[in-house]
Amino acid sequence: MKKLFILFYSLILGAGSFALESKNLNEKLLRSFKETFPKAEQVIWTELPGTYIVSFVENGIRSRIVYDKTGDFISSTRTYSAEDLPYYILISITKKYPEKRIFGVTEIASSSAVEYYIKMEDSKVWATFKVDSGGNLELVEKYKKQAN
Repeated sequence: MKKLFILFYSLILGAGSFALESKNLNEKLLRSFKETFPKAEQVIWTELPGTYIVSFVENGIRSRIVYDKTGDFISSTRTYSAEDLPYYILISITKKYPEKRIFGVTEIASSSAVEYYIKMEDSKVWATFKVDSGGNLELVEKYKKQAN
């Protein structure tokens, strides 16, 4: 019974803190977000000094957007699979590294640039490549896999 009470109290406290957090958010920003991302699920808003951060999932892609206090876009981060990469980057990287498999992609965007961090693997190594929107490719990290 005591555990049930603690669980119930935690849920009430959690719901209450989210409601308070939502009241402090810029209403114009909330409305704009809902219009821009109508299919967003698992939406979590966080307020920090000087910024708002919203994390959500839309169409299977996990995203995070940072806004300033006036509601202007600062940056975004999206995590997804190879199928969601722009075609020219997907074709370029698979042509250059046909023996490697794309494990996952992290896209980091600001108003001035978009960069893709592509994690790839083969039987011997894990590698991360940074690709800019111009298609320029740079090896960021490489790790050997341990033999079993």
